[in-house]
Amino acid sequence: MNFINCPWCGQRVPQTDLDCRKCGGPLTPPVGNDPGAAPPPPPRTLPAGYKRRMLFKNAPFTLIGGIFLIIGFPIGLIFTILGFVIPGMWLFIVIGGGVGGIFTLLGGGMLYAGVQQGLDKIRPYEHGQATVGEVIEIQQDYSMSVNGRYPWAIVYIFDDARGRPYEGKAITWQHAPKTQAVGNRVYVLYLPDDPDQNALYPPA
Repeated sequence: MNFINCPWCGQRVPQTDLDCRKCGGPLTPPVGNDPGAAPPPPPRTLPAGYKRRMLFKNAPFTLIGGIFLIIGFPIGLIFTILGFVIPGMWLFIVIGGGVGGIFTLLGGGMLYAGVQQGLDKIRPYEHGQATVGEVIEIQQDYSMSVNGRYPWAIVYIFDDARGRPYEGKAITWQHAPKTQAVGNRVYVLYLPDDPDQNALYPPA
């Protein structure tokens, strides 16, 4: 029996299952022309834990920014207090407070950027309009790698409610040919006021 990782929570589940046994999220249907069950109308309640994964676990900027904040804010605060309390130790304020301040600002900026990226990924799933699209290309993305592994890019096309064509791309670290194929009919969620914000449903 073939297994896949649930795209909502990461749980290993049989590829033949329709829904995840852990979070209840719908799984990608078998390769073919059937896009599976239609997404529920918006606003949607997402499977448990998916938001948290997108905002924190799968968001490098959020994690790095949080670490910078945890390190920088206490350093800046402690050295600034010591500089005021201990006579003649104004260098503590300049150096320690400065370094802590820089780390805090960088961390805050990265944390904000990471959360915004996560929200951009989540928004189509919560509020997007559903339509049927088609997979037109599956290839490995050599622009990034982790431990010598390259992700897969699933490129798809769809029309919005006004019949205007759009193209989208989903990146996945799973072996995409197990779950998708060129010509597959798939559900796509897009924001009506900005169709460039779109996503495959279920996620890749």
